[in-house]
Amino acid sequence: MISAIAAMSTGPITTGVPIQPSAGGESCFQGEKNMFPKILTPFTVVFLLTAVATPGLADGNSHHDHGSHSHDQPAAFVGLVEDYLSIQTALAGDSIEGVDTHAAAIARSARELAKDSDLKVAGVGSKNTEALLKILPGLAAAADDLSEARDIKAARAAFGPLSTAMIAYRDLVTGDTPNVAYCPMVKQNWLQNGKTIANPYMGSSMLHCGSIVSN
Repeated sequence: MISAIAAMSTGPITTGVPIQPSAGGESCFQGEKNMFPKILTPFTVVFLLTAVATPGLADGNSHHDHGSHSHDQPAAFVGLVEDYLSIQTALAGDSIEGVDTHAAAIARSARELAKDSDLKVAGVGSKNTEALLKILPGLAAAADDLSEARDIKAARAAFGPLSTAMIAYRDLVTGDTPNVAYCPMVKQNWLQNGKTIANPYMGSSMLHCGSIVSN
């Protein structure tokens, strides 16, 4: 292992570096050579050895990854997010399969939460109860609209208001997960796990258009 790392210091290091999005908003990636010195410092060697020995560290998937903290969130919010993310994934894949079912589930859950006068199950705390009570009717209505969409265009149009309401709820509950992404083409936000953009508004035409704006 050490010999392999030492060999890395004998030639130029090639690394991927992000560049500015194109006019269409697509994220880009290019290889850039000689971004770092050829000689590895002792600290770098130690870090590389640690990365190899620590599962998940080398590929960036440490246990601190945002979007993996559902066990810290209230069950009501987690349930809504699971249905929401199923919709987001379907739309990003240019599909509406199951979208109506998941949207209807969100509408039911939102109305059930609104009946809980102290909103303990919602997990927002007493200081945010009034704020959530203002969000839930719009959340349920947006989910109803989406459940009635019969084509991808209508579904994506209805997904915007649903996302706005879900992000508002997320901010009251956790403020950091799932990630909030933004598409400059349609000027809409959405929630998603991970940092690899999967744009539900553009689908395969511009799947990676957008950026993470809050995590």
